[in-house]
Amino acid sequence: MRYLLIFLVFQSCSSLSNSENEQCTKDSCSALTSSNYYLLYDVNHGEGFNLRRDVYVRMANLVHTLRERTSPESNWTLVLPPWGPLYHWFSYNLQRAQLPWSLFFDLKSLAKFVPVIEFEEFLRLSSPVLTIPYVFALQHFNEGWGEKFEEKLEIRQCNDEAMYEKRSDNYYHGWFFGYEDRVRAKQFDCLSAQGFVTVLVDYAMKNLTWSQEINDEHLLKSVMFDRAETLLHVDYGGYNYWRARRSMRYARRLINLGNRFRSEYLNSTDIHDRTYLVDDWTRAEYLSDQALGGPYLGIHLRRQDYVKARPEYVPSLEHAARQVCHQLLHLNLSIAFIATDANENEIDEVRQHAFKICHISTDQILTYRPDGKILEKILDGGKAIVDQWICAHARYFIGSYESTFSFRIQEDREILGFSKDSTFNRLCGDNEGLSCEKSTVWPIVY
Repeated sequence: MRYLLIFLVFQSCSSLSNSENEQCTKDSCSALTSSNYYLLYDVNHGEGFNLRRDVYVRMANLVHTLRERTSPESNWTLVLPPWGPLYHWFSYNLQRAQLPWSLFFDLKSLAKFVPVIEFEEFLRLSSPVLTIPYVFALQHFNEGWGEKFEEKLEIRQCNDEAMYEKRSDNYYHGWFFGYEDRVRAKQFDCLSAQGFVTVLVDYAMKNLTWSQEINDEHLLKSVMFDRAETLLHVDYGGYNYWRARRSMRYARRLINLGNRFRSEYLNSTDIHDRTYLVDDWTRAEYLSDQALGGPYLGIHLRRQDYVKARPEYVPSLEHAARQVCHQLLHLNLSIAFIATDANENEIDEVRQHAFKICHISTDQILTYRPDGKILEKILDGGKAIVDQWICAHARYFIGSYESTFSFRIQEDREILGFSKDSTFNRLCGDNEGLSCEKSTVWPIVY
């Protein structure tokens, strides 16, 4: 089950900066006012890295809408939820949590769409214990969508067991990114929700008030929406969807690692591949079909849980090798790069099948396997981004069926200016042969 937490937090801090290096502290912050607003969110532990990136786009657009609909004096900022631990992260950070976004993304670039701040930095603006006056757990209506689609919200009895418990201190306690001792809630209700994520805008503005009691306690004026991934993208594939997505530039050190691998092993550089991006995405121009890509085939081969969850769409290792051979011959390429969650034995099996089928050597099928020191620094999330960055620059890309990992690569390729034909492809299941229905095309909008 997917869970999403959103917190709308109201506090004033006149010296708040969106820089990665500058921050507002207790000493430099002004007293609480109603001029600055903070929106926080989180996703259930079971959700993966790339679905969480999709949720970020939803939340960034929610903040963008709030900034448009409220008065100019109301400054909304998005608080970034710490990363980890995640289901698909297996190495050094298996049990690690509270990882900042700056490990993986360029915060200055994010802030060019909506203002952002790390959660750890946000905690430093508050008292030792952050108290959220209201918590709402969003849930589906028991009776379903009904005969027609409509947006609606209604306080109801909880459909499932609540994730927050009321303790002897008269506050509700829960996970809160692993900061259980530093965050609590004053009130909790379940809110049945249906519609787009922006349905929360009017609800927050019309239905929430803060009593004098809360003001006297010097608590942060805030509201939290849990399980809000129930709500839909407000403009999926539209202009502001792509503005938020384009703002998600990766951390420079991860880009450098990917570029170094491309240069050393794949004869690929941005100049030769026609994949150069300007530093400021807001100044970028439409790059339709401009990119050529490096002289290699990029593949995302999803394994693990997908083998059982999508058996008709996930190829066997032999059939995956057969498709590698087919595409290399068709594209007149000699090297394939595979991003995968398969283990080394499975990758070796793909190489062996490819050698038998089309006589390509084992060193013509490459994967990115950083050494222990690098992996300890970039963690599994960083490795995933490097894998995606390399696939995004390939001459031709083939993804996995309905995989958010593949979706993010396809989005990167749209941003880089690759053709649709070289981007929206997928591996075929064993019963689909070598030609199957392509991935859904979501073209970039400028």
